[in-house]
Amino acid sequence: MFNLDDLPDFLLVEILCRIPQKSAVQCMCVSKRWYGLVSDPYFVGRFLRLRSDNQVPIYTYFLFTNPKKKRKLFFSDWGKEPKRSSDLSLLSFLPPFQEPPAVSVNTRGGEPIVVGEYNDLLLCCATTWFQRYYYICNPYTKQWDALPPPPQCYKSIRVGFICDPYYNTTSTTSTIFQLNAEYRYSVVRLLPEFPGLENSSSSQFKAQIFSSETGKWTESVVLSPRSFRFDSLACNAGVACNGMLYWWSAAHADDGSFIIGLDPYSNNSSSTGGDHNKYYLRFIDKPENEDGYIDLVGVCNREGCLRMCLLGSYGNISVFDFKDDQVVDSAAAGKWCLVGETSMYPLFLEKLTREGRWVDKFMGLAFDPSNKDKIYLEWDQHIFVLDIRLGLFWEGWEPPCSFSPILVGRVAFPVVLQWWPTPVTRHKWTSSSSNRVPEGHGGPRTRSSTRKRPRSQNRRFLIAEIKMKIR
Repeated sequence: MFNLDDLPDFLLVEILCRIPQKSAVQCMCVSKRWYGLVSDPYFVGRFLRLRSDNQVPIYTYFLFTNPKKKRKLFFSDWGKEPKRSSDLSLLSFLPPFQEPPAVSVNTRGGEPIVVGEYNDLLLCCATTWFQRYYYICNPYTKQWDALPPPPQCYKSIRVGFICDPYYNTTSTTSTIFQLNAEYRYSVVRLLPEFPGLENSSSSQFKAQIFSSETGKWTESVVLSPRSFRFDSLACNAGVACNGMLYWWSAAHADDGSFIIGLDPYSNNSSSTGGDHNKYYLRFIDKPENEDGYIDLVGVCNREGCLRMCLLGSYGNISVFDFKDDQVVDSAAAGKWCLVGETSMYPLFLEKLTREGRWVDKFMGLAFDPSNKDKIYLEWDQHIFVLDIRLGLFWEGWEPPCSFSPILVGRVAFPVVLQWWPTPVTRHKWTSSSSNRVPEGHGGPRTRSSTRKRPRSQNRRFLIAEIKMKIR
């Protein structure tokens, strides 16, 4: 009888790197030999090269939060009805999302939430308020790690998550993939200088930064070139772009519309004599002579620059790209460049004529990572997609909840499934384990409760699938 284990390593690798990604990842559970082969950088590089040669598309889906029931996450890609995770299967492997809520939820701190994303990694927290226990996870592979608690706990903060890519590509005559097995990530908590003074204008703040390189939190002073009130910042997760984290002002903030940026890896400035305890914010105003407020900030992946959605009066929508110093076109460096603009006013009139209702409240949800012209909006409890260059709207589907009343955190997180999933590295905090949970938060100290096939059954299933591919 034909036995895959009788094949030499090089031939088995050539077979395994041609099966679907999900099956290839599961092959690491078959045996020690298969784990060693699939986890080897050579296999990952070969797998990536074949995906590139075959032009396999990178899949993107949107993870939506539920303002009323934070555990009832659901996800969707465009053109399909949302898949609701009513059984909590999506993030149930994380302790704070496990049932029952009475055990794992701190009523003072609220429900567990997703507070950030980078490609296929998520940053989650056990509570909405008084955030203390954070988890890095890959929902595709269900790998996770718990971060040590930060030095102090505050009711309201602004959080950001930034990460190096797991692999980089260079292209000359052919595409070359370079693995970044020791990729680093940071979690940034932006705080007011003094608790209780969130509504006071200041040019000095604090930042608590966790580094995966050290496994520790550090607290530093953050200086801004312009004073603003901390509570004028929207309660959205920070957006990572070109090595910096960006937050933006809330709608109708007293300090006007602006964006601030922080480089968590700088921790000093050549102009300060090498003071390693200070960070300096970058302050970016909205475009001149533009009314309205900043509703959404994201990244234009194709251009590699910061992107902003500005909502004006009468349903006007404008999208701008920020041409930074890192952009080749130096003439446009540090300037907002208009991508496109349109208005939802005709939709307002159509609804008034058809249903006798005037609905002019809408909000931006996310930019499409795989299509630079698409923006996802919520209006009248329906998801719409907007092609900003063509000025065309398409109605998608009705989500299971309304996003209008949401006040804390982002609504939609675009999750980009890479050709090979990003592994969750264990940081250097010796007391942490992906199988342990901080006591008193997030349920019992157990592994994921997600049911899995027995190893023998899983092995038979995978081997049968691989043999079918060979035939």
